[in-house]
Amino acid sequence: MMEQFYFIITERCNLTCSHCIRDSSPKRNETAEASMIKEALTQIARSHPDSLVLLSGGEPTLHRHFRELLDFGLHLGLTMTINTNGVTSFFKDSTLKELSQHSRLSVQVSLDGDEAMHDAIRGTNSYRKALRTLRRLVENGVRCSVSTTVVDVDFMTRADTFIASLDTIGLAHIAIKRATYAGRAASGIDVNGKKWNEHVYRLRALPTKTLLKIAPMYDFNRLDALSDDALNSLELPPSATNCGAGTAKVYVYTNGDVCPCTCFKDQPMGNLHLSDLDTILTKPPSFQVKHPACNACRYFKLCRGGCLGSGYQTTGTIGMPDPRCPKVAIADRELETIAYFQRF
Repeated sequence: MMEQFYFIITERCNLTCSHCIRDSSPKRNETAEASMIKEALTQIARSHPDSLVLLSGGEPTLHRHFRELLDFGLHLGLTMTINTNGVTSFFKDSTLKELSQHSRLSVQVSLDGDEAMHDAIRGTNSYRKALRTLRRLVENGVRCSVSTTVVDVDFMTRADTFIASLDTIGLAHIAIKRATYAGRAASGIDVNGKKWNEHVYRLRALPTKTLLKIAPMYDFNRLDALSDDALNSLELPPSATNCGAGTAKVYVYTNGDVCPCTCFKDQPMGNLHLSDLDTILTKPPSFQVKHPACNACRYFKLCRGGCLGSGYQTTGTIGMPDPRCPKVAIADRELETIAYFQRF
């Protein structure tokens, strides 16, 4: 059963964020046909009524039929989330009051740090505008959350203050994650895994009112404490391995392509102009991970290679594991050393 459907209804965005995974900007014009989206939403309501539908982009509110698509999905009884930068004219007072009438609607606003850090990434005054939108949404009774993408290693040292500044607003949660190797962040962000985990556990210990969603990455020190029996007893849902790409969530693009994730945009599972969504979902991707580090790893069943999209983006090969895993990094260095000496 699919848990999440991301609809990239437009590649156009009013901002040009330095870390955009989709390389969106005001220069992009790709837009999804409203009829195609409506047909897909109808199928989701019939076959996956308990799933979450996320309208995303680009900046989704720039789609000329955005409100029509949003209302259509809500009237079908779907649970929907708007992924927005919060810096468009869509969020006027009259609209906010109307949005508050829908209990199955939530809005996720992107904030990537304090004002100086956020504006450096997204443009001057974007922080104040996004924060104003966020506050007004909450004041009008709309369920809201904040999504933060870490592109600057210094953010984690100042995250306490950032979280505290949002803690009294009344958010459903604050989600903090590392940037993904794709789009304008294809070169990756150098965030040391060990340091990341230290910050994660420190931030998790903060006495916040707001739920904080931030996860450690490849914390083998803690995993090593598990016995074999405890490890074998763990049964994780598809969304907990490989982030559920293609098995628990899919991305629908403006041209109709249905992809496991943005990192696999050039590897679609099918296209809505050629087949219906239900048929496409019967053929999930089969990612066979083949890497010496994974083959010998005690914890392979937990992550299945981690973010295979990052592995694909950095190597160009399907089935390569997450390069951020320290075991993978060590194995790769060993292979490079062996290859070096074999040249002589």
